[in-house]
This record gives sequence, structure tokens and C-alpha cells, in this order.
Amino acid sequence: MKRPAVLLALALLLLTSTLLTYRMLWLEYPIFPTAPGQTWQLSIHARIKAEQKEVRVEIGLPSEHAGRMLLEERITSAALSFNLLREGPNRLGVWSGTIEPGVEEIAYRATIVVRPGRFPKAEPPTLIKYPPIVGKEEQALAERLSARWNGLAPSARLLAIAASTRGEWGTPLPEDRDLRAWAVVEEKYGRLAALQALFQVAGLPARAVEGLRLEEGIKNSLLTWIEVWTVKAWEIVTPDTGKIEGKPASLLPLAAGGVPAIRGAAGELSDVRWSLSRQIVSQWQLHFERIRRSDRLLDRWSLFHLPAEFQETFRILLLVPIGALMIGALRNLVGFPTFGIFMPVLMALAFRSTGLAYGLGIFAGVLLIGYTVRRLLDRLRLLLVPRMSVILTLVIACFTILALIGNKFGLRQFMAVGLLPFVILTMVIERFFVLIEEAGVREGLRTAAGSAAVSVISYAIISWEPLQLTFFVYPELMAAVAALLVLLGRYTGYRLSELFRFRTFRSLA
Repeated sequence: MKRPAVLLALALLLLTSTLLTYRMLWLEYPIFPTAPGQTWQLSIHARIKAEQKEVRVEIGLPSEHAGRMLLEERITSAALSFNLLREGPNRLGVWSGTIEPGVEEIAYRATIVVRPGRFPKAEPPTLIKYPPIVGKEEQALAERLSARWNGLAPSARLLAIAASTRGEWGTPLPEDRDLRAWAVVEEKYGRLAALQALFQVAGLPARAVEGLRLEEGIKNSLLTWIEVWTVKAWEIVTPDTGKIEGKPASLLPLAAGGVPAIRGAAGELSDVRWSLSRQIVSQWQLHFERIRRSDRLLDRWSLFHLPAEFQETFRILLLVPIGALMIGALRNLVGFPTFGIFMPVLMALAFRSTGLAYGLGIFAGVLLIGYTVRRLLDRLRLLLVPRMSVILTLVIACFTILALIGNKFGLRQFMAVGLLPFVILTMVIERFFVLIEEAGVREGLRTAAGSAAVSVISYAIISWEPLQLTFFVYPELMAAVAALLVLLGRYTGYRLSELFRFRTFRSLA
């Protein structure tokens, strides 16, 4: 293999690797773009009963970060105006305005994509030693109880404090009066506030969070849990049981840091419902939304910015080089006989409209009819161009008759025959006739079967949606395909079919 071909192939592979690395590491593209993660639809419905004309209601909404992506947010505000409010890590929907006395309905709906393994880059929070509601006596009590954990690592401290909610204080046990006093604190302020105070005193920043568990159903109230900072990440603790959630946690936070998930400054909120259901979303839509929100150079020049009617065409065109690579490998390495080089790819493209079974049947039928007519034309001894023109006319006549039959019996596949490459079919009929005359019927049928087999393989490749999506997201993969074609073009060894064909000589040797 000559050096220029190898250098060119290496350069193309290097270009592909560089662009892929840039997209995956810097633009945070998924390694496998066909694995979008879990998709949920969140719906929030509420009724507002106006006690006075001015109404203002705030409801916690899901936030978007590296572990979640929001699609298609829709808001129903009736006679009220809607605004988004940022308050710390929270994202609040604010419905406000003037309404007549009565009941108004508001609603929010969003599609949420949960992407496992992709968590937000957490930043250390500011440590507030005690929740504001805890008094000085309770603070001193919390300090006495937490003194036993001061020498532990943050992760061990987390486990020990979480176990205390189950009455597991370790050895030696705290004094009975302190345990009884702490039970009073839990009853007075609630277990969540008491546990949060213990974490804070032990040097672990903690915050209360309201939200939902990601499971299908309708909820009339929210869950509450504690997020605890352990130097590297936030850990989730259930205050009632002390259970630490694994990762990725199947929880959807709506409000954190003491901000209530529902707040009404005026008007009475009633019948607030949150519903979650699994949502089927096209993989194409997920990546379109992800790229549409980016202002990076490669994202701005992404194929997803093409008009929708042209994207469908390029989904297929980007896979044609793969089909050509497959044909080259099957011909040069395996030894498949085919009519021409690109005929199988063109046939595969046409099969997308006719369907594979109907397309192969039409191909075989037109080929046999064309061969019969070609034998009759041979007796007339016509010149090449007029003879080919007659066969072309025959092919188009066959397409027309099939379209009429399809219209009569409601077979759309027959009406799509116009997309078959009629010029290529005309050339195939001529080559089929010549091959049978020169090499016999067996060789002609073998070549026709080889062409059909390669067309089926190319059709399977072109129609595979995960591969379409991968090349659409990473079009630089065409450079890698070109590199493989260059290397394949320099191959001069034996084909697999030749090893089988000349097996007798190998046994003699």
C-alpha cells in the first residue's frame, strides 16, 4: 500500500477524531446520541379563588441543568399574566393580575429529559450554622449531640447523622436527658428542621428541598427531603427514615433552600395537582432542542438548523457513503457480483418508498420483462441508442401500469415506483442480456442475485434510524468513511470468493 494513500487516510481519520473529541468534551455531546435518557411529562394544575381583585401566585417549576433538559414548556394563565422569577437555585412561575371574584384555573406543562450520568457541576454552598427557627438552647443541644462526629470524614459524618434518625446514635450513647430534649425539638420544629440543624452544626451544609419522585401518577402534595453537601457533591437524605438516595436519584426538585414550592400573596390556591407520566419523544427532537439552545460555532452550523423539509433528505444522503463503502467491501473483499457500482445504492434509496419486498418484486419483474423484450429487439438489429431508448420506454410503461394498478387496489407501494432509477434499470436490462449471452443464464442470475443482496444490505444501513441520527449529529464521520474507502481502494489481495473458487488449486499445492 503506497504511502500517500495511507497519509491521506490518516489525515481524514485525525480530522474526524479531532472534531468528535471537541464535540464530546467541550460541547458535551453524548457519546451515543441515540440514548437520550428517560423522558417525563410534568403537568401542574391549580385553581385560584380570588378574595380580592389583585392576585399573585408563585409555584416552583423544574430547573434545567446538565442532568435535566426541559422541552416544550406550556403555560395556561387564564386572565392572569405569567412571568418567570429566579430566586437562588429556584425557578418560580409567577401568575399575577386582576381578576373578577370567582375561580380561575392555571396550568403548566413541560417535557423533562432525565439524562443519567450527566450531573450538574455542583458548587460549595455557604454554611449557615443553624436554621433560623432553632433557638439558642436547641443550638447548644445540637452541638453536644454532634460533637461525637467531629473527627469523621464528611461521607462518614453523613452516614452517622442519617442513622441518628433511626435512633442509632452509636457508642457511647448520648445522655438520656439530651435524647429526650432532642425528641422535644423534633416534635416542636419537625424532624426535617431538626435533622437539618444537626447537619449544619456538624459542618455539612444542608438545605430542605420540595419536589416529586419520578414515577407515574397524580399527586396532591409534594415530597420533602434534605440535600447535604459532602465536599464533592450533594447527597439526598430522606428525613423520615434517614435513607440516602442512590445516584442518579429519581427525584425532581421544584424548590430548595427554604423557598416554598407554593406561595400565594393574594388569592386562595385550591386543588393543586402535580401529574407525571412517561413521554415518548423523538430522538431527533431531543437533539434539535439541545443544539438549538447552543451558541457554539459547530452548533450554529449544525444540520439541525436546516428547514425541516430538507433535513429528511440529508438524513439519507449522509448514509450514502456508508452504502458505497459496503458495496466496495462486498465487491473487492468478498467478491459479490453486481450490475454496476452504484446501482445497489440507488435501488436501496428507492426501496425506502416502495418497501423492501415490493421493491425487490418490482425489480425482478421489470428485469424479466425487459430481458424478454430485449431478446425480441435483438432480431431487429437496431442501433445502440434506439435500442436503449425502446427499453427505456418499456421501463417507464411498466412503471405507469404498476402505478395504475396500485391506484386501483390501494397499493401505495406500486404508486411509488416512479422513484426507482429507471435509467439505471434500463442499463441493467442491457447488461443482464449481454451477460447471459456471453457467460450463460447461471452467471446472469448470480449477478442479479448479488445486486439484489447488496441492495438489501444497503437498504438496511440507510434505513437504520440510530445510524442516521449519529451521522446527522456528527457529519464529520463522513471523513472517516472516506479514509476507509481510500484504504480499501489500495487493496490488491484475494477476494473471499476467489479463495472458495480456487480451493482445488490450494489442495493440490
